[in-house]
Amino acid sequence: MSDEERQKMQELMNPANRLTVADLTDRGEVDLTDDQERKLTLITDGRKPTKSKDANNQEVTAHWSGKQLATDEKGPHGKMSRTYELSYDGTQLYETLNISMGRSSSTLMVRYVYDAYGPPPAAGSASAPAAAGAAPTTPTGSAPKQ
Repeated sequence: MSDEERQKMQELMNPANRLTVADLTDRGEVDLTDDQERKLTLITDGRKPTKSKDANNQEVTAHWSGKQLATDEKGPHGKMSRTYELSYDGTQLYETLNISMGRSSSTLMVRYVYDAYGPPPAAGSASAPAAAGAAPTTPTGSAPKQ
């Protein structure tokens, strides 16, 4: 495993303590910024993502699948997909990672749950992860539920 793959896996397995979500669907994107100032831009309007050499500012193609915002990406060991979805009441954001693990094609699934900490989403926008921000749900106060 290369250093780059190792770093990406480390980032995936150590989630943010806080995740700020900016709903910019009018511009064709949703921006996620964590407490370490890493920004992930989910492009939803069909544009090609720009390749960035800055690991703290990445763009990924995404699409809406019902109420879920989904990506298909190259993961540290092969293919990876992410989905983001608000809870039915808009108080939590679910992030689910599905990571293919090498040649065996076994899949690792990881789910992070973030509690909203800003104002609740506007009525009718529960289909998009548009909360002002989210802090992870913590069983012991140190890491998101997995």
